[in-house]
Amino acid sequence: LQAKELEIVDATCPFVKRIHKLVSAAEEQGRQPIIIGTRSHPEVQAIAGWCTHPIVFETPEELENWTESALFSKDNPVTLVCQTTSTQKLWENCKKIIKKECTNSEIFDTICEATEKRQKEAGELSKICDAMVVVGDPNSSNTKRLAMICRQYCGNVALVEDADELDLSHFSHANSVGITAGASTPAWIIKEVNNKMSEEIMEIEQSFAEMLEESFKTLNTGDKVIGTVVAITPTEVQVELGIKYPGYIAIDELSDDPSVK
Repeated sequence: LQAKELEIVDATCPFVKRIHKLVSAAEEQGRQPIIIGTRSHPEVQAIAGWCTHPIVFETPEELENWTESALFSKDNPVTLVCQTTSTQKLWENCKKIIKKECTNSEIFDTICEATEKRQKEAGELSKICDAMVVVGDPNSSNTKRLAMICRQYCGNVALVEDADELDLSHFSHANSVGITAGASTPAWIIKEVNNKMSEEIMEIEQSFAEMLEESFKTLNTGDKVIGTVVAITPTEVQVELGIKYPGYIAIDELSDDPSVK
């Protein structure tokens, strides 16, 4: 690109670029870079590309097995970093293992602040909602982790890429539906999903109102009707007539018999 004299714009996320520098500097200092993340994820592969002999662990169990193997030495200097979209729970568990097993370790909290906040909010929202919608690329690690967090607390979770994928029949029995989205999901897509759900709710409310209106009878003066007494007070009787509002009959008009009770 430089040979072609083209303009080059480095669009690497600054949080990720920081990790590149951390693992590169660690190896220059003779330390062992350890990366917590998904091996096949482009971000993790890129971080690993900044050092010669990185070790990648996807789970705390993998990390623990390594510390119990012959390849591990407590005194070896290690530098621990994490994929920016990893979950806080996984990261905390890995940190505990390194702190416990290594005598010479340096640990850098490299989970993206925006990702961490989004995950925390998604967890809190899914605890109080009957259903959750996660908006984002289904191949995105960020989005998949959000869906995974939501499923820990909510039994009805839908992961959609855009409003067209939203099947509103999944939420027919839900009183409350929460919406969250991956950090890289464009705002206009989130707005589309929200609008589609809001429009559906409006249609349901309007339809219900129309059905309710149709269910009421229209009464005209002189009509003979059958009613159900639903309340009695010292002065009147409240009667349900199958119309929008209850009817009221004064006690002294209820019967020609003054002794009736």
